[in-house]
Formats: sequence, C-alpha cells, structure tokens
Amino acid sequence: MLCQLGVALAYATCYSLLRCVSVSHWNLVAGLRVLCLLLVPPRYWLALGVGEGMPLAWLGWDSHERFGTLWAVAMSVPPILLSTPVFAWLRWRVPVYRGGQVNVTSLMTAVLAAAVISALINTGTLAVLTVQPPEHPPVISIHILLEYFLGSYLGALTVVPPVFAWLSWSTRATSPELSAIRRAVAVDCARGVVPPLLLLIWLASESHGDEVMAIARLAMFLPAAWLTMRRGWQGAALGGLLASIAIELTMTVARDPAIIQAQALIAFAVSSLIMLGARVSLPSPVAPPKGEHEEMLRGFRLAQQGLYQEELRLRHVAESLDQLGQSMRDGQRRMMDRLRPVLPANMEQSYARHLDLTQREMQRLADTLHPRAWREHGLAATFLDGPLLQAASLVGADYRCTLTGNGLNQLAPDVHMMLYRQTCEVMVYLLAREPVRHIRVHIRGGCTHGRRWVVLRMTARRAVPSLRGRPVPEWRQLVALLGTNGQGMATVRDRALIYGGMVHERESEDQLGVTLLLHDALRADTPVHDFVPAIRSVSA
Repeated sequence: MLCQLGVALAYATCYSLLRCVSVSHWNLVAGLRVLCLLLVPPRYWLALGVGEGMPLAWLGWDSHERFGTLWAVAMSVPPILLSTPVFAWLRWRVPVYRGGQVNVTSLMTAVLAAAVISALINTGTLAVLTVQPPEHPPVISIHILLEYFLGSYLGALTVVPPVFAWLSWSTRATSPELSAIRRAVAVDCARGVVPPLLLLIWLASESHGDEVMAIARLAMFLPAAWLTMRRGWQGAALGGLLASIAIELTMTVARDPAIIQAQALIAFAVSSLIMLGARVSLPSPVAPPKGEHEEMLRGFRLAQQGLYQEELRLRHVAESLDQLGQSMRDGQRRMMDRLRPVLPANMEQSYARHLDLTQREMQRLADTLHPRAWREHGLAATFLDGPLLQAASLVGADYRCTLTGNGLNQLAPDVHMMLYRQTCEVMVYLLAREPVRHIRVHIRGGCTHGRRWVVLRMTARRAVPSLRGRPVPEWRQLVALLGTNGQGMATVRDRALIYGGMVHERESEDQLGVTLLLHDALRADTPVHDFVPAIRSVSA
C-alpha cells in the first residue's frame, strides 16, 4: 500500500512540474505518461492514474465555474488510464525493452499511439467546454486536433527516446565502459551540439529579422544529424532533446505559428534520424547469414542516402544565406544612401566597416555550410582553390592538390561531398596534432572489377620536435572555416566504412600521412582486399 501511495505522489509531483513548462505544442506530460507506461510494472498503473487524476481534478475544480461542470468532470479523467489498454497490448505483443535491447520500431509506435490518444482526449475535453456570454466557445477543427497531436508527439519524442538511449548504453556496458560512454557522449554534445545550438538561438533572436530567425530555427536539426552519425539512434534521441529545447527557448509569444512549423520539422527530422540510426550497423568481422548481410548493406545504403540528404539541406541553407546576404546588402546600401547627407564622415566610415564585417560573416557562414567554389566551379576548383587552400594559408602552410586517374567526375555526387568532408576532417586532425607545413593532397579515381573508387592521400612535413603535440594556434578558426568539429580519426574511419572503404594512417620522423579509400556504391560480392593495390599505388 505504501508503495502504491509513493508511486502516486511521485507521479503527481513530476506531472505538476512538467505541466508548468509544457505548452499545447510541446506537451512534455505526454512523454512522462509514455515513459511510465513502458517502464513501470502494470500493478502500479492504477496508482499512476490516481497520481495523474489529483492535479487534473484540482485544475478542473478550480475552473469549473468558468468552463462548466461537464468540462471539469471530463478534465478529471486521467488520460493515462485510457491509454493502458493500448500499452498493455504493445508490451505483450511488441515489447519495447527486453534483455537490455531496445526495439526502436516499437518505441516509435508507442510514441505515435500515445500522441493520437492524447490528441483525441484533449480535443474531446475541449468540445464539452462551455463559457459564459459574451465569450464564445472554441470551434473544434482539424487544426486544433493536429496541434494537440504535434504537441503530444513532440513532447513524447523529447522525453522518451533519450531515456531508452541511456538504458541501452547502461545495460550493454560494464561500469568502466559506461563511464567512458558517458564521457564521450558528454564531450560530443559539448563540442558538436551545444555550441551550434547556442549560435542558432542567438541568430533566432528578433534583432536579426524574421528571415534569419526562420532559417536558424530550421537549421537546429543539423546538430542532431551530426550526433546521429556519431552515436546512432541514441545520438539522434539526445540531439532531438537538445534541439527541441533550443527551439522552445526562441519562442517570444504564445502559440507562435513559426515555432509550431519549426517544431513540426524537428519532429519529422528527429523521427527519421532515430529510425535511420537504428537501421545502420557496422560490418562484423564474421560473415553474417545472407539475410542479415543484405539487411546490413541496406543499412549502409540508407546511411549514404541520409548523409547526402543532409548535404543537400546544408547546400539549401547556404544558398538561402547567400540570398539573405544579398538582400541585406541591397537594403543597407539604400539606407546608407538616404542617411549619407546627415551623417558625419567618421560615422559613415564606421557604419560602412560594420556593414562590410556583417556581409563577410554571412559569406563565411554560408561557405562553411557548403563551399561557394563547389556551387560555382565544381569539384576540382574546391580542392585546388577553395576553403582547404584558405585554411592552409591561415596557418602559414604551403598547400598543393593533384587530381589524377580516370572516372573521378563519374562518381556519385554524395561520394564527392563525402570526399571533401573527409579531406577537411583529415586536415584539421593533422593541424590539431602539430603545426605541420607543406601540405600535399593527391586524389586519384579509378575503377576495379566494374566498381569505381577514389583514393585520397594527404601528407604534411612535420614540425620540429619541440612543437610536436601542440595544435596550431589557429586551430579553432580552422574548425569554423572548414565546417568541421575536429572529430578525429575515429569518425573519419566510421564514415569511410559507410562508403565501403578504409583508412590508413602513417607517421615517420619527417612526415605525417593519411590515406583513405571510398567506393562509389556498396556491393556484397566484392571483397575489400581487391582494392588494397589502389591504395598502395597512390602511397608509393
């Protein structure tokens, strides 16, 4: 009896606290409800209903004179009790969590089902609401139903998957491994997720205009996509949690349509990333059965498609930033033309410098997301005269790139983009180790057994022994210039595996070198060792 009472009081307390920070389009209470129905034993479900009914009954009684007794009675009915039949069937037929393993498909089904049930209950409660003249009762429409659904779905998506992601890590690892995982996840979030979200929150302030605000909100799913590549569906869950909080922090008025649109996009993007992250798996050294092997290849293809879609979105955002910068430049010029007769000469120069700095920063941000040289001049110009050359010049290094072989231009566009991103990561990795000089990049394309490939070799002359082990002073600027996060060789190897390739790292007294191989498409009947001669021919 005491356990039942404790569960009821604990749930009522958590429910009341989450309700204070929830809104109709971000209903965190729905997430708490799903979490308890999936993890708490069924013998405590009645206590959960009592715990949810207490604050609801108080809320209904407090407003029954304004909205009617029927509404107060309907408001007092705990939605968690109405959801128990559906979740009892889910736990019996398709359990979400069993043996330390999380069934992501069942998890997302539970979140979707809870959102539908919550939307129907909230809409039904609103339908019996009555008001006193001269007020008018709300008109029930499909828009209200969809808003309730979105709020419950996003609220559950914010709370539930991160908890199960943490449980999946906790049950698969020993205590030292779990501590290492927690540190690695915390470092990933601190380096690659939180800083971009803080920048986007700043850009989404009213002082930057509606267009910049809209673009910044839409771009908040990008850190979650990056964390998905690092940590799979668990990374997507944590990234979605942080992105949802970031969007909510940009809200300036209640029920802002722009916020609702941005949250709808985040809900769709995070759901897709969670499902995609759950499908991607790394190849096992032991050959799997045929069905599992085909499933593994399909996961790699989905990962390639997901990465390419993210690149297309980055390109779209970069083009939007360019257009926005052009609009701002034209508007600022018109403003300066009107104000020039009344401005002192020194103030005019100060304003001109400030406007020029703003334009350069917009161009730099767009170039970081997707290189302008790529959009205007193609692959060769990007490697010869693009951001890589600028990064080398920034640290005082000599840079030269050579393109050889045949069929390089016949590779798929996503392979081109992955090759560029990998090159940027490798350059940042080398410069984070020591201030290297004379950076040489050799890119060679070819075809073996009907399968196209590309090999990248980057070498650099090492610094004197006294400077080794120290990153270049401009390392942080390089990260911003090349659009990377300094993720290191582990991520370079993981991305190469997605494209059926490999990475070799070499170190001598005078040189540092990295060679990587990417394939145009995965093919099950072609072993990796068939392409080792291609790497050796470039390394020779």
